[in-house]
Amino acid sequence: MADEIPPEILTEITRVARSEWPGDREMQQYTIDAETEAYLGLEGLDYGAALEHKPAFLKEAREFHETWEEIFGFVSGEVEAFNTLATLAPEDVPADVVAEHKRKAAAEHDWFSSQLENVEQAIEGYRYVQRTRAKVAPIRDILVRMEAIIGSECYNANIQNYSAWGVWEGEGRSFRYPVTYIRNGQEEKRKARVDDLEPEALITGHYKFGANELSIHRALVRIVDMLEADYGLKIPRGEESC
Repeated sequence: MADEIPPEILTEITRVARSEWPGDREMQQYTIDAETEAYLGLEGLDYGAALEHKPAFLKEAREFHETWEEIFGFVSGEVEAFNTLATLAPEDVPADVVAEHKRKAAAEHDWFSSQLENVEQAIEGYRYVQRTRAKVAPIRDILVRMEAIIGSECYNANIQNYSAWGVWEGEGRSFRYPVTYIRNGQEEKRKARVDDLEPEALITGHYKFGANELSIHRALVRIVDMLEADYGLKIPRGEESC
């Protein structure tokens, strides 16, 4: 294998190995073999459709990495990511959705591996939304009504009640506990109207108790599943309009 490498490259590989592992012939040889294999792998790498990006890949690799193993790993990863992105077209996700996520990823990241990671995460996010809508939309009415009952059964015995004239009228008060939802990445606290929330936002509804949270809508979905599976309860499904 070593005979196929330019003498100056092999000499530098050997020098570095001896410098990093002085007196340890076994590790020196291991390092030389690994670096030699990586160099040959880089030289024989099939870039495929990513061939036009070869100079940029090599420039980036040499700028951020030192060993041939690291350089080969980076370049081969970028080639694989480029080719994967180019052919990424899942059947369950609209083509325009995938194209838009690819465009956004390309605008935010120079490296194709980072672009691919972003696009794959976005695709999984799209799939999660579709699964959530299919699961939650048909039963959202019963979820909202059950939560309203639970949230309205709150009582604080320590509240001091006074009349408008400042006369003490006793202790304790019932109240409607607020639900915190996450919509478009932002928290919204509500006590009433939720008809404008998409199922994927509705399912995030939770009660905050200091540092703790109770995911009320997720719990109610599980209760509905349990009642149907274990007790034969039949809950009418609404129209899946979402």
